[in-house]
Amino acid sequence: MAGETRPACFSGEVEETLAANSVELAGRLIEPVDFRVTPAGRAVATLELEHLSIHDDPEPGLRLEARMVVVAMGALAEQYRACAVGTTLRVQGRLNQKRWIRDDRIRWGRLELLAIQIQQLSS
Repeated sequence: MAGETRPACFSGEVEETLAANSVELAGRLIEPVDFRVTPAGRAVATLELEHLSIHDDPEPGLRLEARMVVVAMGALAEQYRACAVGTTLRVQGRLNQKRWIRDDRIRWGRLELLAIQIQQLSS
């Protein structure tokens, strides 16, 4: 790219320390599941979770809030396609953020949690 220095992780080489990517998040489903099937026949379900927790570290009474888009594929997508708004889920997976180049600059899309496992905690 024109005059831009890119980090080594963009060259296709990933250091072992950068390869660690594991996330567990519990939250409440706040939007209806968006289910679709790709032209290649793969089932994809997109869920939006809202997380709220209160912790005493690193400071007492710390309130943590987050909204996260979760993407499930294949059998996992089929299993959760009809999940009701308000359901509490625990998701284990990996973070992903799509990127592309436009006008010689790297652009970033939304941060997503790619689900490996989903557990329904309540309905």
